[in-house]
Amino acid sequence: MVLGVAACSERALDTGLFGSVTGAPSPVSDNPSPIRAMTGERTDYPNLGTVPPRPTDLTTEAQRQTEMDRLAKDREASRQRKAATEAIPMPEPLPTPMAVPPKPNLQPGRS
Repeated sequence: MVLGVAACSERALDTGLFGSVTGAPSPVSDNPSPIRAMTGERTDYPNLGTVPPRPTDLTTEAQRQTEMDRLAKDREASRQRKAATEAIPMPEPLPTPMAVPPKPNLQPGRS
């Protein structure tokens, strides 16, 4: 019963079932953390402590306004095209389909 109760403890995860019963020390190491400071010794990973330079190819306020005006004109032309398309008269309605024929009078044993 002692082994069953000991298996429920969190200590059984570190030392195993027998170690949790006997009180063996935990094998968890006292080594320093594997997380290293960014010292610049590893150049294959990006250094998040540095900030890239500002981009230099940004648009000016006048260029952005020109683009916005062009987009507004394009939107207005699209609305005018939609209105012109909806104003096209529809063709005459299609002719009415033929009437559905009556169900055949099928009788078993007769053709």
